[in-house]
Amino acid sequence: MVTLDVTVESDYALARQVLARVAALLYDRRLTELQGGNMSLRVGEVAVVTPTKASENTGWRLQPEDTLVQDLSGRVLFGDPARVSRETRLHLRLYRDFPDVGSVFHLHLPEALGAAASGRWAPGVVTASPDQFGASVVVLEPGLPAQTEPHDARVVELLGQVHRPDGAMSISPGHGVFCVARDVPTNVRAADVFRQRMEYERLRGRLRSARRLGVS
Repeated sequence: MVTLDVTVESDYALARQVLARVAALLYDRRLTELQGGNMSLRVGEVAVVTPTKASENTGWRLQPEDTLVQDLSGRVLFGDPARVSRETRLHLRLYRDFPDVGSVFHLHLPEALGAAASGRWAPGVVTASPDQFGASVVVLEPGLPAQTEPHDARVVELLGQVHRPDGAMSISPGHGVFCVARDVPTNVRAADVFRQRMEYERLRGRLRSARRLGVS
C-alpha cells in the first residue's frame, strides 16, 4: 500500500490512483457493499474523493479520472462536479476539524451496523482507543437523519472524544460507518482488524452456546 506525502500538491495524480485501488480493495475484503459508501484521502489542503454511485455504477472498479479533487470548502478542482457525493460534505468537515485525519471512509460494514442495531452498544463512546477492536468506536443515537447538520455535528462531537490517528469509527445505525485515520493504510488496517475481531467474537459466542447445549 502506498503512503502518500500529504503535503506535496503534485501527488494529486498519485492520490487518485491510490484511491481507485483502495475502493476495490475495501470491497474485495468485505469491508463495504454494493449499496453505497464512499472514500477519500487528504493531500495538503485538498481531498480526493470517490464519486457518487461508484458502487452501483462500477462495482467499486474505478479509474483514477473517476475520482474528484476538491478543496476543503467543497470547490471541485478536478473531476465532474455532477458526480460529487452527498457524503462529501462530512468528509471535508472531518478534515477541517481534525488536522490529524488524512483518510475518511464511509463503509457499509455489516459487523459494525449489526452490533449497533442489536443494542449491544449504547450511543456515545464505546471505546476511546483502538486496543480492543482495532479502532476507537463511537455510536450515534438512532433516528438522526443522515446527511444533515445534526447528524454530522454529532459525528464530529463524538470523534472529537477519542483517539483518531490509529483508526476510529463512528457508527450511524441504519446508515453506515465513518472511519477515520491518519492515512489510507492505517484506515484500511483499522477497519479490517475491527471486522476480524468482531467475527472472532461472534464465533466465540456460537461456541459458548454450543457448549451450553452439550454440542462438542
